[in-house]
Amino acid sequence: MEVLIDCYFDKLFAEMERSSLSSRHKRRQLVKYFSDVINSCAQAENLEREDVCERIVLAALRYHNITLVENGSVCLLGKFHNVLYVAAKLCFDWKLRNNEIVSGLLNDMFYCEKTFERIFVGAIFGTRVTHFLSGWKCDFDDRDENLRALVYFMDHAAAGKLEYRCQSTNIVRRFIDVPMESYGQVAPLRVAIQHGAPDILLIMLRYGASTDADKLAPSPIEILLSRLTEYENTAGGNTASHLYPEHLLICLKLLLRTVPTVMVKTPDHVADQSGVYRLPLYEQYPTLVEQNLVPPERSGLVPPELRHLCRCRIRESLFQNWALPHGIKSLQIPESLMSYLDLLRD
Repeated sequence: MEVLIDCYFDKLFAEMERSSLSSRHKRRQLVKYFSDVINSCAQAENLEREDVCERIVLAALRYHNITLVENGSVCLLGKFHNVLYVAAKLCFDWKLRNNEIVSGLLNDMFYCEKTFERIFVGAIFGTRVTHFLSGWKCDFDDRDENLRALVYFMDHAAAGKLEYRCQSTNIVRRFIDVPMESYGQVAPLRVAIQHGAPDILLIMLRYGASTDADKLAPSPIEILLSRLTEYENTAGGNTASHLYPEHLLICLKLLLRTVPTVMVKTPDHVADQSGVYRLPLYEQYPTLVEQNLVPPERSGLVPPELRHLCRCRIRESLFQNWALPHGIKSLQIPESLMSYLDLLRD
């Protein structure tokens, strides 16, 4: 069966034009075609559909790698690379569980692109604007399916303990923190915050996305605080809490679940003169504290609660052991504490 699929795959792709898979429509047609093949082969030879899917995905990876090697380890792009996204859609559609295969797919994507932004953009922005932002139309039907696909690949990346050395910083990062090349080389979490998307933000935080991945740039929470301050300044300092955009307040609330106390960078001229580089949030953004948008336990006004400190420490240990978020279920603690650890409630 493997030999037949490989030969059939090679013949099929030899007849395609180089640019044939640049179109999302063409990629979807090919996914549907292979899905029909999976169903037919499974029925005809009494095989599990997932096994047939595995063989087709392996054929796609083999095709990509052969053309890569034949070109001096430089990707030929076009159909030779876009076949990986046909394979990714098949993996997701058929819920392929073989972590070695899915990890190999992600590794091949990163080898050629040095980013996973094509997996992230649809989940962050939806399907309508991604083509204008990055020139790529998502292979998944809508934003909800993009979110589920992202979770699928994050699960496999965690199970495979995948890490990647990023060229822009020469730092080794996990799948979820690999910078998005078309978006200023910043981590996906920052892009989600700049877009103000609390649903994708919660998913990323639950999976352990770093809130300090870009150490030289403002932290995600500082970006959010600055955006909220803009509304305060527009209203002449008299902004009521209900006039702040709700989606930004939700993003702030989620981020506050992940840090013991918020410390913000001081302006450069203050830091140069005083030697003080970070201050508690309440000193920099007193209005947000006064309006109770940031509780005193997170602003540095009073010490954080012991329960919250425990949450931060336990999550750090789970993250180091590649166990976020699913490892929480293995802890011998009440269900209510599981949801608290998983950032689902305050």
